[in-house]
Amino acid sequence: MSPLHLLQFFLCSVCIHMFSIFTYLVYYYDLFTSSHEAQEKYDFIIVGSGTAGSLIADRLLKETNYTFIVLEAGGKGHPFHDIPAFGPLLHRSVFDWHYETVPQENACFAMENSKCKQTQGKILGGSSKLNNMIHVRGNVSHYVDWFHGKYTKEYIEEHFNYIESNIYPLRNIQYDSQLSDAVLDAAKQLGFNELNHQNSLGFQKSLLTQNQGKRWTTSDNFDTSKYVLTNALVEKLIIKNNKCLGVQINYPKKVKLFAEKAVIISAGTFNSPKLLQLSGIGPAELLKSLNISVVKELPVGKNLQDHVGTGLDLVLFDTSQSVGMFDMMNFFNLYKYFVNGVGPLTTPGCEVVGFVSTKNETIPNIQFMVLPVGITADRGSHLRKSLGIADFVWDNYFSKLFEKYTTTFFPLILHPKSIGEVKIKSQDPNLPPLIDPKYLSHPEDLKTLVDGIKMLTKLLETDAMKTIGAHLNKNHFPGCEEYDLFSDLYLECYVKHLTLSSYHPIGTCSMGTDASQSVVDLTFAVFGIDNLYVVDGSVLPTLPSGNINAAIAMMANIFIENTINQFNLKTNQHMCSRNISFEELFLNVCPVR
Repeated sequence: MSPLHLLQFFLCSVCIHMFSIFTYLVYYYDLFTSSHEAQEKYDFIIVGSGTAGSLIADRLLKETNYTFIVLEAGGKGHPFHDIPAFGPLLHRSVFDWHYETVPQENACFAMENSKCKQTQGKILGGSSKLNNMIHVRGNVSHYVDWFHGKYTKEYIEEHFNYIESNIYPLRNIQYDSQLSDAVLDAAKQLGFNELNHQNSLGFQKSLLTQNQGKRWTTSDNFDTSKYVLTNALVEKLIIKNNKCLGVQINYPKKVKLFAEKAVIISAGTFNSPKLLQLSGIGPAELLKSLNISVVKELPVGKNLQDHVGTGLDLVLFDTSQSVGMFDMMNFFNLYKYFVNGVGPLTTPGCEVVGFVSTKNETIPNIQFMVLPVGITADRGSHLRKSLGIADFVWDNYFSKLFEKYTTTFFPLILHPKSIGEVKIKSQDPNLPPLIDPKYLSHPEDLKTLVDGIKMLTKLLETDAMKTIGAHLNKNHFPGCEEYDLFSDLYLECYVKHLTLSSYHPIGTCSMGTDASQSVVDLTFAVFGIDNLYVVDGSVLPTLPSGNINAAIAMMANIFIENTINQFNLKTNQHMCSRNISFEELFLNVCPVR
């Protein structure tokens, strides 16, 4: 490493360590000063404060008089953690669950022990505090299929319209590099249109969940200090006679809380199945092997899917693309962010998203995420560690790129055929679950990603990309030296080594109509257990065609609207047991019998 690169590494490391120290101070200050007292009983208990849990809480608060509590295992965070450019610094921090896969047989070879990291937010706001803030509806017809025709396409679009008007402040990306315009021009030269709700193929600049340059999550919509209990790990559900009565939490001692109407689990694709399995709901063989009494046998933890991709620092430039690590640390840019909410600190990391079909079909099978800053931008001080890149790979591939400007055109498989699972490994709620996504176990997934890289090469061959000097990284990837560069065999080897999760896991508590294949029904109720619901990414039976946050918000909105109507109706029916006036009956306070 040259003296200049050593200096860059030193400066990046100092800034990142200062941020880490600040993050630890925020976490432990919240941990030791939190004084929120929980009641023993509520109408609703919500487990998890991520996109779904916070949206449900927000609507309960603003539209009903029901009592509720949101239980969050992580801490509150700080406004500095809402600076979009700082999002990657929370990966592998105290606000991350630090999950990783088991060693993969067909993927992740470039990672330490062939394990891919699985970043998940352990913070008020959940994983939406760590993501790229990208809002994509995806293909609405897929959601109609999820509900088996219960809801029409128009009904689902109405819920998207609601969250886009009332839940999220959506903003176009307001600071980007010259790369984003070049990519859009290149896409046009290849015949792609700009994305909109009517066409499913094309490219666009990222639409973000931001407000005045600040990251915005559903937890920002209500006063969380009164309704959220942070640092409260839910250890198990209290179930009696096939009815969920409440939860047992560790805060900081074991406490039992009870719910009159429902317990809603919104703990995420890894922690929701973990909690169900700890409580005796899941595969009987697994539960019995851990000496856990079987309350209800369901395929909890099965059907794990993820948008898996590749392409890290695969595209190089000889000149800067205007957004770099040191641009973000510029004091003038800090001033612009804190005073006016503008500048490079508002960057989502991903400037452009694109959806293409490598099969010449009308429905995409690949999503591109274009990131103008590569993993080598911080000279190895943080980003490589957050992904778990092995030392040998770093030293023999990535560290050779310091003289170049690196970017990542990240192709993702939208609908992988490789299916994995999540399962607990003991009765200890403090231990992480075993996560085995079985990446690239289906050969078609490998071919699709190879085709995605080939599509990328076509993009780079356009005049728009040649004008800004874009070219492929021609260094052989470690472990793939025996193959001709960019041949099919080389690309297959490359993909198997440099396998990357987009942190879009879904499916482990799938929704459906058959309890032998699903965990929750079309109302999100857990099969065979009264008063228990799961509402988060884990219920999605298949992956949406795009980033999952918008789809989760839409699903949560459907759930809470129907739940409010359901319990209001029950309240009105209860009123009908008394004598009512003709005027009340005429006003339809109670249904006619």
